[in-house]
Parts: sequence; C-alpha cells; structure tokens
Amino acid sequence: MPALYLNGHETEARLDGRTVEVTRIDPEKDDLRTLKVPFFDIERVVVLGRASFTTALLQRLAREGIPLHLVSRRGRWLGTFYPNANGHALRRLRQYELAGDGFFALAIGAAAVAAKIRNSRRVLQRLAASRDESADPEHLDACNTLLKLGRQALECTSPDKLRGYEGYAAAVYFDRIGRYFPEDAPFNGRNRRPPKDPPNALMSWTYTIVLTEIDGAVRAAGLDPCLGFFHEISYGRPSLSLDLLEPLRAPLCDMLTLRLLNHRLLRAGEHFEFRSDDGGTYLNEEGRRRFFPEYERTMQRRFAPSKGAPHTDFRTVIREQVAALIRAMEKRDEMRFFLMP
Repeated sequence: MPALYLNGHETEARLDGRTVEVTRIDPEKDDLRTLKVPFFDIERVVVLGRASFTTALLQRLAREGIPLHLVSRRGRWLGTFYPNANGHALRRLRQYELAGDGFFALAIGAAAVAAKIRNSRRVLQRLAASRDESADPEHLDACNTLLKLGRQALECTSPDKLRGYEGYAAAVYFDRIGRYFPEDAPFNGRNRRPPKDPPNALMSWTYTIVLTEIDGAVRAAGLDPCLGFFHEISYGRPSLSLDLLEPLRAPLCDMLTLRLLNHRLLRAGEHFEFRSDDGGTYLNEEGRRRFFPEYERTMQRRFAPSKGAPHTDFRTVIREQVAALIRAMEKRDEMRFFLMP
C-alpha cells in the first residue's frame, strides 16, 4: 500500500503500536469498521476532507519519515507535512540562485512546456487510433498545430511568449479531447475554480492528487516546492511542483479521467455533487472511495517509456523528473521531462 487514504469526516486514524488503526463509521448500516495497516506498508498518508488523526500518529509519521498531505473535500491541496527534509541547504541555495537566472529558468520552462505539448499530442493520437480516426482532417490539423507549437516552445526567447504557446496548445488540445468523453458526462471545455461539470471536477481532482505526490518527491529531495522556473512565484503556490506536473497532465491525469468516465467506474449522476454555495461540481465521498483504487493501479502499472527500455511506473517517473532537475541545477545537464511512449 504505497499510500494510506483517510477519506471523509467519518474516518479516524490513530497510532496502535507498529500499525495505524483506521476506524470508519458507516451511518447507513450503523456499522463501525476497523483496519490496521503496518507502517512498513505505507509510503505516504493523504487526509481528505475532515478525516481526523491523532498527535501520536503524526509524531510517529515524523519519526518514520512518512509525509502527510492535506486535501480538502473539494480537491484543493492544502499543504504537506514532510519531516526531516531540510538537510540539503546547499541544494536549496543553488535553486534560489538559479531561480534568478533568466536563461536557466527559461530553458527549464521551455523543456516543460514542450514536453507537455508533445504528450498532449500523443494522447490525441492514441485516442484517435482507438476509434480509427487517425486520418480525420480535424485530428490531423490539431496534431500538426501542436507539433508546431512544441517546436516553437523549445526555441522560445521569452517567458511571456512561452506562456502564450502553452495557452494556445492547451486550447487546441482541450477543444479536441472533448469528443472522447461519454455522452452522459460531456466535456465542453476546460473550467475550474470551481469546476462546473463532472469531467472538469475529475480532472481537477486528479491534478491535485498527482501534485501531492510530486510535492512530496520535491521535498524529499531537499528542494523548495514553492520556487519554480516556469510558474510564477506567488504566496502559497507550489510553483516547482506545478512545473513538474505539466508534462504529466495529459498522459497520466487526463487519460485516467477518460478511463474512469468511459468505463463508468465513476458516473456523473452518482459520484459527483453540485455545491450551491460556489456553483461548483465535485467528487462526492463515494466517488473518492472508488477513485483511489483505480488511481493506485494507474500509478503502479508498469510500462516501457521507449522501445527496448526497462519498464517503469509513474511514481518512478516522478522521482526521475526530480532527479533530472537536480542534475540540471548542479551539473547543468539538459533537462529531460517524461515523454509519453
């Protein structure tokens, strides 16, 4: 169990010797369920909504070096508790120095955006092939546009132009990917803060959960997650973690969203809720419960990143992207982000 998810206000976790004891009340069945998980089976803990945990458990997580992530029930990442992650002071000094180096920051940003655009194009190619639409003129036009934008991103000479290419590519991609969502959960364009429909709610939720994993890997490496190179620095924003998320949005998050909705593992009428206070649509508690087993399968699924290459998985990909960034910072190696096979 790489991750222990504590889902909702009816869930409580406490320390029990060498295990985490999780209790959950099922109000419909008037039933109390208890699960004990050994610490050696846990790599991280994700607290969703108002699930509770004891101080004794938090202290033990600190001693074990296990991070704890806080996510609101509406999918907002609230923060990470990561113990013993402050040992790499020289590495962070180098990060702060390079954040002020416009040429280095632009090179990292360009590599991230180019990889994101390339992966978005690859997702569209796979989806079109699955429906025998690879020769469709609109599909070819979108893919050719993304190919051109990806090349322009690599050759970009200013951050503003780079953001322009990224925004244009996102518009082309989201306009095309809508045709691959099911009829009972139509996607009519990207929206957020709040998400207005089930596809956008699930996309935003998945982005947040993957972001918690990236943030944990960044902190484990001794880097400052709030000091990025492509995303602007703003109070409370994990800019570096967001930089590393960009290439993974389409091949990991969007593909998982499509699979869950098209295979009806999550259904618009059952697993989402509308909130009148902000007009947003969000995964409900049952939807979150169904989401995480499929998410774990996706993160642990083995695949070859290129022909003849050793098999890997997305958790390894995240760690490798962080390691590649450190090499780029410390040795000035070329930054290489994940490219979808």
